[in-house]
Amino acid sequence: MKKFSLGLKALGVAMALSFCSASALAADYPDKPLRVIVPYVPGGNLDITTRAITTAMARIMKATLVVENMGGAGGSIGASYAARSNPDGYTVLSTTIVPLVVNPVMVPATKVRLGDFEPVGMLAVAPSVLEVNARNKKGIKDFNSFLAYAKAHPNDISVSHAGNGTTNHIAALMMERDFGITLNLIPYKGSAPALSDLVGGQVDAMVDQLTSSQPQIDAHTVLPLAVTSIKRAPGIPDTPTVAELTKTQFEMVTYSALMVPKGTPLAIRQALNDALSKAVADPDVKRALATVGSEVVPSTLEQASKIVAAEEAKLQPLISSGMLKPE
Repeated sequence: MKKFSLGLKALGVAMALSFCSASALAADYPDKPLRVIVPYVPGGNLDITTRAITTAMARIMKATLVVENMGGAGGSIGASYAARSNPDGYTVLSTTIVPLVVNPVMVPATKVRLGDFEPVGMLAVAPSVLEVNARNKKGIKDFNSFLAYAKAHPNDISVSHAGNGTTNHIAALMMERDFGITLNLIPYKGSAPALSDLVGGQVDAMVDQLTSSQPQIDAHTVLPLAVTSIKRAPGIPDTPTVAELTKTQFEMVTYSALMVPKGTPLAIRQALNDALSKAVADPDVKRALATVGSEVVPSTLEQASKIVAAEEAKLQPLISSGMLKPE
């Protein structure tokens, strides 16, 4: 009994020391620069979003946050690097959620998974837009005429997107599934070439981030038919949502989040979440994100975990049905 009692005391002491160590770490955190990995090339929606928010976080934390772009393999290269990093709060991943769920399905050799990370908090949400060439030869002028033509002419509407497994590709797949249509989906290596072919008339339609397409929409070279968020997008307020047009709950948007490697102490994650929460409440940050068609998403640690889990769950039916499969 005495040995058992001593064992409990030792365990209690160890737990107390561990708690004190974590608390001391959080009290000193951060005492050196943080690396924020963006797993895509510079200049995109996520890069702009990350830089706007981390600039504010750096001011709030009185620390240096260095954004590093590590593009390649649909976001998996940068994500893999972050996952292998020391879980001490000094390497943070800024990412969209979809690639961490879809890439392992589309490219089985992909090792990094959503489960390799723990969410710190949400950054922003951005809608996609279904659009057509403003002078398209199929006479499509709105979402209803798009659906009518697609149903009457299966596989005849060519629809470009930024690449297999992207949010835009998945939004198009969901339209096929939910509305009983078959589209000629054409993957590109990014939004820019896909949009260029839409403007040039090489394809009929496109599903794209509003961020990329806003200039062409404003120039009236492409016509927005519907946005994929539940509520209308501020950048094109006269364009209805797929949900309101079809009387459904259709939604496919791009959520971005800050994540840290699994095993990062709770105290560190909470410190990062506190700074992030203050940053996304900054009016200057909100305005900066609005220019790229995004809205901030305030969240606690618990709320962020729930959003990430919900987004993962939304993708599972597409995976189990075989609509998302290896390339």
